[in-house]
Amino acid sequence: MAGIRKKAGGHLNYHKNEIMNMSPAQLVLKLFDFAILGCKLKDSLKVSKALVELISALSFEKNEIAIGLFKLYQYCLDVIKKEQFGEALKIITELRSTWMIVIKENQSSIKNIARIL
Repeated sequence: MAGIRKKAGGHLNYHKNEIMNMSPAQLVLKLFDFAILGCKLKDSLKVSKALVELISALSFEKNEIAIGLFKLYQYCLDVIKKEQFGEALKIITELRSTWMIVIKENQSSIKNIARIL
C-alpha cells in the first residue's frame, strides 16, 4: 500500500513540476484542455473551475479583448449551469484553437527578432 502511495505522490510531483515550468501561454492552454475535458465528461465543476481561472487571468485595464473574453467565459459558465455542455464545448474549443494560433504567431515573431539581433 505504501508503494502505491509513493508512486501516486511521485506522479503528482511530476505534474506539479510540469505545471510550475510552463509559460503563461502554456498554462492557458492547459486550462482550456481542462475545460474541454470537463465538457466532454459533463462535469460542470471541472469546467467551472477552469473558466474561473481563465477569468482571473484576464487583465481588464484598457483591454477590450479581455472584456470580450470575460463575456464569452461568463456565457459558458451560464450554459454549463443549464447543462448545455455542447454549447460550451464549441466555444471553448474555438477559443483554444485561436489561442494556439496566437502562440504560434508570437513564437515566429520572437524567432525572427532573435535572428535580427
